[in-house]
Amino acid sequence: MGKVVLIKFTDKKGNYKLMYEWCSNKYIYEWFEQRKLSYDEIEDKYKNKLFGENQDLFFIEYNNIKIGFVQIYKYDDDKKGKLTKYDNIYEYDIFIGEKDYLSKGIGSISIKYINNYIYNKYMADCIVLRPFKRNNRAIRCYQKNGFRIIDEYDDYDTVGNEEIIVLMIKEKED
Repeated sequence: MGKVVLIKFTDKKGNYKLMYEWCSNKYIYEWFEQRKLSYDEIEDKYKNKLFGENQDLFFIEYNNIKIGFVQIYKYDDDKKGKLTKYDNIYEYDIFIGEKDYLSKGIGSISIKYINNYIYNKYMADCIVLRPFKRNNRAIRCYQKNGFRIIDEYDDYDTVGNEEIIVLMIKEKED
């Protein structure tokens, strides 16, 4: 298999253009934004994340080709519930943007790499993911990579549609 690395997302037009191209595909925006964003919306959104929010943004590179994106951030949800025993919880959102790299196991390789990165860089106790319950493909991939479902709750997507969210966790392995 190939090699995965994370490349820091920077404030360059080409980076916003690539994000716009990826986020214009239904298989991305269905899960990530729930609607197609304009180029200006993409640029504004990721500039705000890059300069204003406490998130680290990366391109996922596979064999020296940018194929996807991940944003990593500290979990700070008030719905901590079953997670109270953890002090340092991180979460991420991920997608493979290049269609030719879907269903080839590269998502799993990327998830393993990102998990190790988070445990080593941020000293996380556990990692949380929160996909929509109807996103079976993502849930299966996460379960295959050691995440387990610990809860479900009702919430809203980015355009206000009601969704069931699956709370998944992967604890740091000693």
